[in-house]
Amino acid sequence: MLLGSLGMALYCYLDPNAFGNLGKESGINLRLFLLTAGLVPQAGLGLLMIWFGMPNRSRMRTWRVARTTIKQIVEN
Repeated sequence: MLLGSLGMALYCYLDPNAFGNLGKESGINLRLFLLTAGLVPQAGLGLLMIWFGMPNRSRMRTWRVARTTIKQIVEN
């Protein structure tokens, strides 16, 4: 539910006419909706399932590598 809410919030933020009437010319930006509200929960749930399926040692190693990579990207 949290990931679904995050995806919907991202869609509403990116599309200025998020809840336009379907009868208007603009309608709903279906492509943007599927990329945000449709894809974020599925990809996030898949990543969580992979994360919890990993052994503790691999999980901690992955966390350290990700943390240092993000730190280097932010500093540069």
